[in-house]
Amino acid sequence: MPVGIAAIAALSLLAPFEPLYDPWAWLVWGRELAALDLDTGAGPSWKPLPVLVTTLLSPAGGAAPELWLFVARTGWLAAVALAYRLAWRLMFPVRVATGLASRFASGRVRLARNLAGALAAIGLALLFDPFTAWTRQFAGGLTEPLLVALVLGAVDRGLSDRRGQALGLGFAAALLRPETWPLLAIYAVWAWRGPPRLRRWIVAGAVALPALWLVPDLLGSGDALTGAERAREATGGAVHETMEALWRAIQMPPAALWAGAAVCVVSAWRHAEREPLVLAGGAAAWMVIVAVLAGAGYAGLPRFAAPAAAVVCVLGAVGLVRAVAAIDGMRASNRARRPAIALVGLLVAGLAVQAAIRLGEIPGELDRARAYANSVEDLEGAAGAVGDDRIDACPPPTVTDYLFLPQLAWTLDLPLTGIEVAVQRVPAAGIAFAGRVASPATRALDEAGTPIARSGEWTAYEVSCPAASGASGIPIALVAGASR
Repeated sequence: MPVGIAAIAALSLLAPFEPLYDPWAWLVWGRELAALDLDTGAGPSWKPLPVLVTTLLSPAGGAAPELWLFVARTGWLAAVALAYRLAWRLMFPVRVATGLASRFASGRVRLARNLAGALAAIGLALLFDPFTAWTRQFAGGLTEPLLVALVLGAVDRGLSDRRGQALGLGFAAALLRPETWPLLAIYAVWAWRGPPRLRRWIVAGAVALPALWLVPDLLGSGDALTGAERAREATGGAVHETMEALWRAIQMPPAALWAGAAVCVVSAWRHAEREPLVLAGGAAAWMVIVAVLAGAGYAGLPRFAAPAAAVVCVLGAVGLVRAVAAIDGMRASNRARRPAIALVGLLVAGLAVQAAIRLGEIPGELDRARAYANSVEDLEGAAGAVGDDRIDACPPPTVTDYLFLPQLAWTLDLPLTGIEVAVQRVPAAGIAFAGRVASPATRALDEAGTPIARSGEWTAYEVSCPAASGASGIPIALVAGASR
C-alpha cells in the first residue's frame, strides 16, 4: 500500500497545480534555514515540521516545490488509507470477529469490515471545508491532510500497542498543530508506565517540542512568540468565535456519519469496548480545543479540526455497518425491525445525497486550483522577464496581492520581508507586480508606473526607478498559462 500511495502522489505532479501561500513560505524558510539565515519576520505563523522537511528539500533547488507537493499529497492519500484501516479493525473486537469466523461467518465479517473501511475513506475524502476545500488542500500542498495521516497513524500504532511508534507519530503531529499537545501529553503520561526505554524519548520530546516551536522564531524575528501573535485574529466576541468554530468542525463529516458515530459509541459502551470510546473522547476534546482557541482570538478554521473529523468518519462508518448488522440479526417478528430499517435507510440515502453534492463541487474546486496555478506561472514569467539585475537595481519588489508574496520571494530568492505588499496605494519606488485582482494600487499603477513586462494576468511596473540598462518602457509579451 505505501508504494501505491507514493506512486499516485508522484503521478499527481503531472496535474497543473501549484503550492498555496503557506507552502511557499515554508519553502522560503527551508531555503534560509539550510543557509543558516532564517528570517521569520513576515509570512504565516511558524510550523516546525514543514520547515524541517523543506530544509531537507532545499538542495533540490527549483524542484523543491514539486517535492513538497509530493510529500503533502502522500499524506492526504495516506490519511484516506488509514481511515479505511482503522474502520476495518474497529468494526469488530478481535474476540467477536474470531468467534464469528469460527462459525463459518468469516465471509460476512470480511464484507462488513471492508464496507466500514470504504465508508470511512469516502467520508474522509469528502470532508467539508468552506474556506479551503479538502481537494484544494490536496492540490495546494497544505499540511492538515498530513496531520490527519500522522494522527490516524499514531492511533493505529497505539491500537497495536506499538507505543514508541505512536509517540513518534504523535510528536510529528505536534510539530504541525498545537491542538495535538494536550492529547499527546496524556498519552505520554500513560506510556510512561510502559517500557522504561521509552521514558528517555518522552523526556527528549518534551524538551524538543517547545524548543522547535519557539527557538527558530526567536532567532528569525527576535521574538519567540512572533508566530503565536501572527496566528491571532480576534475578529469577534469570544463566545461567537467559539461557537462558530465548533459548528464549522461539526459540519466537516457527512451528517449520516455523525449518527453512525453515536451508534458506534453506544455499541462500544454496551460491549465494554474501550478503543472507540477513547477515540470519541479524543475527537470531542480536539474540537473543543479548536473552538476554545478560536474564542481566545486564534483562527478557528475548519481544517484545524480535520483529525477529529477523520475520527468521526471512522466511528461513523463502523456504527452504520453495525446498525445494518444488528437489523440483519433481528427476527422478522420484532416490531422494532421495520422502524430500524427505515431509519438506517434514511441515513444511507442522506449519506449518498450529501456525498453526491460534495462530489459535484470537486470539478469547480479543481478549476480554481488550475486558475491559481496559472497565476503563479504568470507571476514567475513576469519576474523572469524583468530580470534579477533590474529588480536589484530598483528595490524593493512589490506585489499587489499578498497571497502571492511568498511565491514571489521564492522566485526572486529573497526573504519574505524583502517583498512588500501594496493594496491601497502605489509604492513609493521599486518594481511592482500587479495582477488582475482589482485594488486601488492596481488601478493607480497604470498612471504612476511604467509597464516593463507582462505575462498573462501579471504586469510589472517601474515606479520612480533610475534608468536601467536596456530599459525601453515597452511591455514584454509572454505566453500566459503555461503548464508544467
